[in-house]
Order: sequence, then structure tokens, then C-alpha cells
Amino acid sequence: MPTKFSLDAAMYWVVVLLALGVPLSTAAASIAVGAGVLFIIIYFVRERKFPQFDKKILTVFAVYLICQLITALTSWDVPISLREVGGELHRFFPLLFAMTFIKNREQLSGVLIATILAALINDAAGIWQYVVQGEPRAYGLNHTPTFFGSFMLMQFPMMIFIAQSEILSPMWKKIAMFVAGLTLICLVLSMTRGAWLSFIVMVMIFIAMEERYRLAAAKTFACLAIIFVVVVMFSGKLQDRLSTLTNANFQSNTERVLMWKSALEIFSDYPVFGIGQKMFFKAYNEQYISPEAKERPGKDRRGHTHPHNNFLHRLSEGGLIGFASFIGLYLYFFVQFFKQWRREKKLPFSAGLTAFLILAALQLEGLTDTNMNQVPIMREFWLLAGTLIASEKILNR
Repeated sequence: MPTKFSLDAAMYWVVVLLALGVPLSTAAASIAVGAGVLFIIIYFVRERKFPQFDKKILTVFAVYLICQLITALTSWDVPISLREVGGELHRFFPLLFAMTFIKNREQLSGVLIATILAALINDAAGIWQYVVQGEPRAYGLNHTPTFFGSFMLMQFPMMIFIAQSEILSPMWKKIAMFVAGLTLICLVLSMTRGAWLSFIVMVMIFIAMEERYRLAAAKTFACLAIIFVVVVMFSGKLQDRLSTLTNANFQSNTERVLMWKSALEIFSDYPVFGIGQKMFFKAYNEQYISPEAKERPGKDRRGHTHPHNNFLHRLSEGGLIGFASFIGLYLYFFVQFFKQWRREKKLPFSAGLTAFLILAALQLEGLTDTNMNQVPIMREFWLLAGTLIASEKILNR
């Protein structure tokens, strides 16, 4: 059997395992990434060359990582920051794996079915936790309710894409639409306020960009809004959670504002290189924490490790260099997804638009939380992005 075919077959199953594992198990996802790297190393040893990865994307990642290395080498603690850069590197692998090794409609179908099944299991776990176990906030098989909310923001557009596209059979498309409905329920049950607001804006972006579905989408989400209001009327938990959105005295809100101010102070003192990756905890809790802050590290040393804002996080830890590389990386993908959407206008539902909405939702949520440095969230985003990039090549044949 030719080596190339063997690599392709092995890497396809790596992507399937990632699609199943990333939303459900960090360990399983790590095993899949490790297996993928091992297969590529074996291929390189035998063939003296690497697979044909996208050179433009590799260049973008290289520039980003070089900037991150520069800030790490000027860090308060160089070894810790360098380890963080190394850890971030492997989070990009799912993108490269998916966009390179999903090569035909059958493989794309297999990955999408795995995506549906993982989403269904995650949703079922979240609903079970809230309804049966009485948890105050659903978190599914993710680490925290906030992570769960981020996964729901990615999951919903993906399920709609699968349900509306012509890739899978009618049965699987119906299951995907059912999972999309469960995802909305789980988004509410996560009680993640930033994810709620991000979802609303994401819908507005979709309505603005996609003229074909504008009226239907507006009517659908108007009905969902009415249902949500009715549910809130009978749910004290939801009423309490919603009331905190505009409550200036709510501790979580005041603490965030204090952290944002401290992050800006750190940036003011270290404007070019920042303090280094993974250094916000030390800087904030030991030096820059406001006298008004109530959430302080105790004997267990638990304290805030990030300022609950993607952009302020990058400014404080990476300075202008780290911030510019962060903006540049995601701006590049925003542009690429937008161009893909423009090319796919004749398709029933655009993979490029789906990827654009997912990235927009995560960055919008990132205004009130730091989500784009979390391993499970980044792996899932890059995996879905790679799958959706591969979809264009396959569906336009």
C-alpha cells in the first residue's frame, strides 16, 4: 500500500477522533493530536518530506509564533512563557490536520457525523446536570459553564451548516437540526452572560450578511426571543442572572472592571513586550490588584489568571508586539472566511460564513472573558475552521 495513501487514511481517523474527542475529553483530544504528529513524523522519515500543508497559513502562524517568542524571551519568567508558547503551537494542529486530510465527500461526511454525535453527547450531559442533578449552571463535559457556553456558540452555527448543506443524508440533517435546538437550550442553561450577548450579536451579523435567509432567520429568532421571555417569567434563576447584566454593583461585574483597569496599568508600564505569557496571575495578584478588589488569592493561591478580556489579556502579557500579532492572526482568518463566503454564494449554506460567525462569536464573548487562550476552546475552533475550509474544496468540485 503506498505510503501517501496510508498517511491520508491514518490522518483521516485522527481528524474523526478529534471531532469526537475535543468537545468531550481533553485527554482523548491530546492523544489524537499526538498520534497525528507521530504519523507525520513517520511519513517524513520515510519520504524525506512533509505533507503539503497550506504555505500561506503556515507563514501566518510562523509570524505569529515569532512575535510570541519575542515577548516570551522578555518575560518576567522566561521558561514559563516559553512553555506557554510551545503549548499554543499544538493548538493549531487540528486546523492543519482537518484542512489537509479531509479530501473527499465521504471523509467530510464521517467528520461531520462525529461532530454531530459529540455535540449531542455534550448537550445531553449539560441538560442532565441542570435538570436531574440540580446544578446551578450546566457545563456538559467541558471544564466550566463558561467553556460550555463557548462550545455552544461554536456548535450552533456548525449544526445549522450541517442541517442546511447537501453533504449528509436527510436523517443526519434532521439530527443536526435537533442538536441545534438542544444547543440553544444548553446555551441558556450555561448561564454564561457573555455567551448570551455574543449569540445575539452573532445572529444580527448573520441576518446582515445572508440576504437569502434574512426574513426566515429574523422570524425564527423573534419567535425564540418570545419563548425565552416566557421561560424567564417562570424561572427565578434566569431572572436573577439577567438582572446582573446591568447591575453595576454585582461583584463579578465590578471585579471585571477592576481587572481591566489593572491590565491597562500593566500595559502602561510594559507597553512594548508586556510581562510575558502566563504572567498576569503574578502581576495582578501580587502587584497590580486594586485595593477595591474583593476576589483575592487565599492560601490555595487561587486568583484571577487573566483579565476576562482577550484583548486586554494580550496587551498586558504581550504588549504591542503580542497584541498586534493576536489581532493580525485572527484578522487574517476573518478575511479568509469572508472571501470564502463570497465564493460560496451559490451553495445552499456557506461554510465560510459558518466559520466567520464562529470566530465572531468567540471574539465577541472574549470582550468579557478570556477564551482564546483555553486549550479545549482553541482546539475546537481550529478543528471546525479546518473542516469548513476543507468543505469548500470538496463541495465546489
